[in-house]
Amino acid sequence: MVTLAELRRCVAREYGRILAPPWETPAILLTNATVMVLAWFLLPARAHAFLFSLNGPLAFPIILASWMLADTPATNVMGANTSTALSVVEDRSAYWHWLVARCVVLGSLVGVPSAVALIIVGAGGYTWLEISWAAVIVLVLPVGILPIAAWLGILFPYHPRSLRWRWQHRRAWRMNLRWAALVLAPFAYVPVIGGLILFPAVVVAKTLQVSGQWLTDVQFAVAATVACATMGIAAALGIAGARVLLRVRHDRLAAYLSSSAFG
Repeated sequence: MVTLAELRRCVAREYGRILAPPWETPAILLTNATVMVLAWFLLPARAHAFLFSLNGPLAFPIILASWMLADTPATNVMGANTSTALSVVEDRSAYWHWLVARCVVLGSLVGVPSAVALIIVGAGGYTWLEISWAAVIVLVLPVGILPIAAWLGILFPYHPRSLRWRWQHRRAWRMNLRWAALVLAPFAYVPVIGGLILFPAVVVAKTLQVSGQWLTDVQFAVAATVACATMGIAAALGIAGARVLLRVRHDRLAAYLSSSAFG
C-alpha cells in the first residue's frame, strides 16, 4: 500500500536523482523533444505525413509527449539505478513507492511542458474547453504509458555503459547486440502503448462525430473522458503487471543487477 508520506519522500529523492549532474534523463527528454519539433516543422509534406500519423495543432503536443517518453528512461527502469533497483527487488513493499514515484517524476517532466505547448499552439484555433480537455489528456498520458513501459526494463534490464566501454568489449557481440536492440526498442514500444491507450477515445470520437463536421465541445469532452479513463486503467494494469513480473523475475534480476560483468 502506498502511503502519502513515503511517496512524497520517494518523489523528492527521484527528483533529486534525475535533476542532479550529469542530468542524463533531462538531456534525453530535451533531445527527443528537439528532434520531434524540428521534424514536425522542417520535414517535407510527404515525409511529415509518413512519420506522423496524427496531424493538426492539438496532435502536436500529444506526439511531443510520446516522443519524449520513447527512450530508455521510460523503459530501462531496473538498470538505470542499480542500487535502487536492488532494494526494490529485495523489498516488495518498496516497489509501489519506487514505481509510482518514478512515474510521477518522469510524467511531470514530460506532461507539463507538453501541456504548455498545447495551450500555446491551440490558443485562438480551438475553444478553451477543447484546449483544457486536451491539456488534461497530455498531462495524464505519461501516467498511463510509464507503468507499462517499465515492463521492458523488468524483463530485459541492462547496465548503462559508456561507448568507450562498449568498444573495449566489442568482441562480446551478443551482449552489445542485446544492448543495441534495447536502446532502439522504446522508439517502437512506447508509441504503440500510447496508441493503444488512446485508441478507444479515437473510436468514440469518430462514432460521435457527424460526417464533415468538427466535434462539438460535448463530444470532445466525452472522448477526452474516455481517454483519461483508459489511461487510469492502463496505469493500474501497468503497476499490477510490473509487480507480477518483479516477483517472477526476482532471482534473475537480483543476480543480473548484482553483477558488474553484464552490459
